[in-house]
Amino acid sequence: MDKIYKHPKLGDILLRQRWTTSRISLSVKPSGEVRLSYPRLISTAKALRFLEEKVEWVLKMREKVAERAMQGADYSPAQIEALRKEARRVLPDMVERLARENGFTYGRVTIRATRSKWGCCTSQNNLSLSLFLMTLPTHLQEFVVLHELCHTVHHNHSAEFHALLDKVTGGREKELNRQLKGVRKNLRFRQGVEADLDVVMGLVADAQNWFRRQCIDQWQDGYPTRELILSDISGKINYIVEYNGDIAASAVISFAGEPTYSKIDGRGWLNENSYAVVHRIAVSDRFRRMGIAKEILHYTEELCVENGVSDIRIDTHRNNRAMLSLLRKMGYIHCGRITLVSGAYREAYHKVLNS
Repeated sequence: MDKIYKHPKLGDILLRQRWTTSRISLSVKPSGEVRLSYPRLISTAKALRFLEEKVEWVLKMREKVAERAMQGADYSPAQIEALRKEARRVLPDMVERLARENGFTYGRVTIRATRSKWGCCTSQNNLSLSLFLMTLPTHLQEFVVLHELCHTVHHNHSAEFHALLDKVTGGREKELNRQLKGVRKNLRFRQGVEADLDVVMGLVADAQNWFRRQCIDQWQDGYPTRELILSDISGKINYIVEYNGDIAASAVISFAGEPTYSKIDGRGWLNENSYAVVHRIAVSDRFRRMGIAKEILHYTEELCVENGVSDIRIDTHRNNRAMLSLLRKMGYIHCGRITLVSGAYREAYHKVLNS
């Protein structure tokens, strides 16, 4: 039987009591989750005494697994400096706003290139935040900041700390923590920078070759061009997907509308609300068939929530069976056919979130 034990220093501990287990064991998962397993014939009290003896070991292991997860990101010096500049612009104001809204007081805010953790709070209530927070979506940046602000009240991971964090996140602590661990474990999304241009064009070449092998007449005319990708990056609508530090895919996610969507043949769009549009998904051959396109669409939904938008539109080639299947599985509705500037036709899909 599994149950959760709230440790005053370690937070939630998963207790697993099994007939098939022969001894007490303790493990720290890549997500940071701690599991305490023990046989049926051993009491929970004895297992918890074992846990108490290993508290410092658990804390060290958590740091190690977090460091291993974050060290996978091989950023160039130019990329790190770009992240640092953006972090200094965004994070101090975010801390000030969230502290004011929730009644917290704090000392200094410093930005560091820390890879072992997203942030920390000192005993003097000074906050240190990792510049790699800028690789996360805004709502997870805010979650990390609120986590550290709660440490200005409770300098531990006690039940009181978790209750406070759950309160200031509107009852979403566990949900947001799962999202944060998921990002930390494998995938990271960030906006593309000019230094990514050559890599993105390599992804485009992989996608063009894949379409050709599948006999799909898509991107076979030199589209998208280097100039277009550079324009996406300059316009901050190009997003990079990293898998354990390697660039695995890129995509365009925009909230500025799409001119070719103004006319559609068929049933028509589900509504005329503001929408996000997803374009130019390109996945590396190395990471194909890993569900990354699906994760891009999930990430788009998160950005929609942040931007107060409930609609997503996307188009694809009628022979792109993989994408057509994915869109249907994810609740997108076929609305008809649109015509690109080139004169080519594309199948148009629309999803209304929370509908």
